Amino acid sequence: MPAPHKHSARRAELISATRRVAGRSGLNATNVRAVAAEASVSAGSVLYYFSSFDDLMYATVEGVLEEMYEHRRVIAEQEPDPIRRLAKLVEAGVPDEISDHLRMAYESIPLLREQPQYRPLHRSIVERQVSLYRSTIEIGAALGVFRPAAELTVIARNIVALEDAYDLYPLIGLEHGATTYRANILSYASLALGCEITAD
Repeated sequence: MPAPHKHSARRAELISATRRVAGRSGLNATNVRAVAAEASVSAGSVLYYFSSFDDLMYATVEGVLEEMYEHRRVIAEQEPDPIRRLAKLVEAGVPDEISDHLRMAYESIPLLREQPQYRPLHRSIVERQVSLYRSTIEIGAALGVFRPAAELTVIARNIVALEDAYDLYPLIGLEHGATTYRANILSYASLALGCEITAD
C-alpha cells in the first residue's frame, strides 16, 4: 500500500482528472475509462484509490462545491461594507459565463434520485450560502444601512434561490445576460432591505 501522502496525492490527481473530463464532456459522459485515460493510468488504478467510481464522482462534486463556497466566503471576508459585500456576492453567484465547475454542480442535481448521499452535500452548500447573505444583512441592519422588510433568513434564502434560477437559465438556453440577472436580484434585495444596492 502506498505511503499516506502518496495515496492522498494520487487521489487528488484522479479527482483533478475527473473534473477535466466532466468539464469537457459532462457528468453523464464521465466514466472510469475516460478518467483513467485522462490521468494516464489503468482503470484498475482508478478503482484502487477509491472504493467505487461513484465515490470518485462524489469526491469530485464535493470539491467543486467546496471551492465555489470558499470563493464566496473569501469575498465576504474581504469586503467590510455590507452594501458592496452583498453586491459582490451576487456577482460571484451569477457569473458572466457558466464555468465548467458551475455546470458540473448543476449536472449533479439529477443524481439525487439514485444517489441520495448527494443531498446533504447540496443542502450544505445552499445553507452556507444563505448564511453568508444572512450575516451580511445582519451587519448592514446593525449599521443602519439595511432596513429589512422581512425576516433575515427569508431574504437570504430568496437571494440564493434567485441566483440558482438565473444560473440555470443559460443551461436551458435562456440568454438574457448575467448583467440583467444580477440587476434583477439586486432590485429584489434593494426592496427587501430598504436600501439601493447596485453592481459596482
